[in-house]
Amino acid sequence: MNCHDIELLLDQYLGGELIEEQQRVVEEHITACASCRFKLTVLEDSRSLDEDSEVPASFTSAWQQHIKEEANPVKQGNRALRWLSMAAVLVLLMGGTYLTGQQRRSAHLVPRSTDQASYGAGAQPGIMPAMEESGDMMMSMREADQAPKEAEKAAEKIIRTVRMELSTRTFEEDQEAIRGLVARYGGRIEQSQLYTTSGNLRRLDLTLRVPSKELDSVTASLKGVGKLVYFTESAEDISERYTDTQNRLTTQQTKMERLQELLKKAESVEDLIAIEGSISDTQYELDRLTGLLRGMDSKVDYSTLNLTLNELSPIETSKDQDETLLERIKNGMSAAFTEFTYLMGDLVVFLTVALPYILVLIILIILIRLVIKRRKNK
Repeated sequence: MNCHDIELLLDQYLGGELIEEQQRVVEEHITACASCRFKLTVLEDSRSLDEDSEVPASFTSAWQQHIKEEANPVKQGNRALRWLSMAAVLVLLMGGTYLTGQQRRSAHLVPRSTDQASYGAGAQPGIMPAMEESGDMMMSMREADQAPKEAEKAAEKIIRTVRMELSTRTFEEDQEAIRGLVARYGGRIEQSQLYTTSGNLRRLDLTLRVPSKELDSVTASLKGVGKLVYFTESAEDISERYTDTQNRLTTQQTKMERLQELLKKAESVEDLIAIEGSISDTQYELDRLTGLLRGMDSKVDYSTLNLTLNELSPIETSKDQDETLLERIKNGMSAAFTEFTYLMGDLVVFLTVALPYILVLIILIILIRLVIKRRKNK
């Protein structure tokens, strides 16, 4: 025993509470150690002075508690270390699970498919009748309003562009309804992109070309698909530019006719070469102006409709005030279960990836503890 251990036993030694072996060890140490022998003398003197006085119980209990705390300080340190270790493991698991989920969500932010061909499939039963009825009403009203003004607007060249965004809880049905609606009004799908966003939700981006005279009917019918989030329409009047291009084309056509006549009257090789060069340049200009007019006619006759269809998540659906309380509760529970499933999946993936590193870390900790324990024993 060292001096500290002997100090803890001095009081019991004076009280005769030690066993024979402990008493013998204490006496041998006191005989060899002057410091402990002095402390024993002081303790004996203190006892002799207080023989006739009674020590309060609170003092005795506090003193004994202090002795116990000094005798066993390692246990409290071990307890704190265990709590810190558990907290570190929890933080590691939560952080790893979150990062794994971030990678999964980022991986979903890519297009799943691209379709640039027109599509003419029909819509789901129960959805198209309502849209057809709305479209027919719009067509009849528009025809009645436009009949008196048809001659007045014959020379106008207007390019109309519409941008719409819809959200839906029935993505597949509404997607088919949109495609069928476009085909019904004689339009076509110029570009189609289907994405999977975070939360495994889908988003469909469509670039549609629909006859300008049917644009109002198409937009009115589309507003009945899902829930309208955003709508904007713009119109560009290109009548002046179109007329100017037509006049330039007429001028070039007249020039071409004159060049053809001059070519027939050419008398020398030099004249033939010069006239043919002019004819080539004029023909190029004719082709360019004709292409411009055709492009403008296409944009005027077929308006552009940029449409986005977003799929609502169960949690977003549960916030919809149009649904009943039971439906909102059902959708909320479905969203919670889905998120819990994703969380457990991310945790399993993280543990699988981190398992080799965890094993190496455990082996290192065991080796370090063995080395420390061996040094203490020495």
